[in-house]
Amino acid sequence: MLGKIVKSDSHINYVCQIHGPHEVEDEPAPVDYAFGRFVRVAIRTRPAEQLDSLFAYAPENRQEPTSYAVGVIYDTILLNPAFGSLGPRLSNESQVELFSPDYIAEKAVLIYIMMLGMVEIAPDAGGNANVVSVTHGIPLVSLELGSEVETMSDEEVSAFHYFRDPVESGRQQRYLHMGYLPHILTQRSSLLPMVTLRIIDQLERLFPQNLALLSIVKRNFAWRLKVETTG
Repeated sequence: MLGKIVKSDSHINYVCQIHGPHEVEDEPAPVDYAFGRFVRVAIRTRPAEQLDSLFAYAPENRQEPTSYAVGVIYDTILLNPAFGSLGPRLSNESQVELFSPDYIAEKAVLIYIMMLGMVEIAPDAGGNANVVSVTHGIPLVSLELGSEVETMSDEEVSAFHYFRDPVESGRQQRYLHMGYLPHILTQRSSLLPMVTLRIIDQLERLFPQNLALLSIVKRNFAWRLKVETTG
């Protein structure tokens, strides 16, 4: 677990406070919440009848699925209330930690997450997690305060980008899909073009068979970033 949702700036932009020392058994390292890292957050309220119509593929034999909002980390903020307090102190840092632990707790690391879509996971017959539906775009339901944020493995990131059309479409071969790109382009953060390039770098590693296609997308985004930067 990385941390918990503490606020939102919009329906798709959330702030997560990273777990600090002694809050969890394995404290997250900076690499765990690196720029461009994919994360997921469990959705506690799930209006199934509304979500099913948006899934790229959704088999009928689902068993107790769990819905997650999938997002990407695009900014980090370090909070230190002691900054600017340069006057003399009666206690050093080790003494403050011992006698005033609440003061240490005021330091925090915040990460900003943009939601890119949803994934639904259900256990298979062997008890293993099985991705049964994926959608890219704006999630219908919002996250709740205190929701746990988790990092995603390479396998989970691949599953989020590996689509298969419905049976009636006649196209059953899975393919790489990045349906959230138009969604990212509508946002105004100056860091999002860079996080898009970081996403493409990850997909080039995970989908070497699609390297030619990803290289074209990457060049287009790099050119767009250059044009917007130069004005």
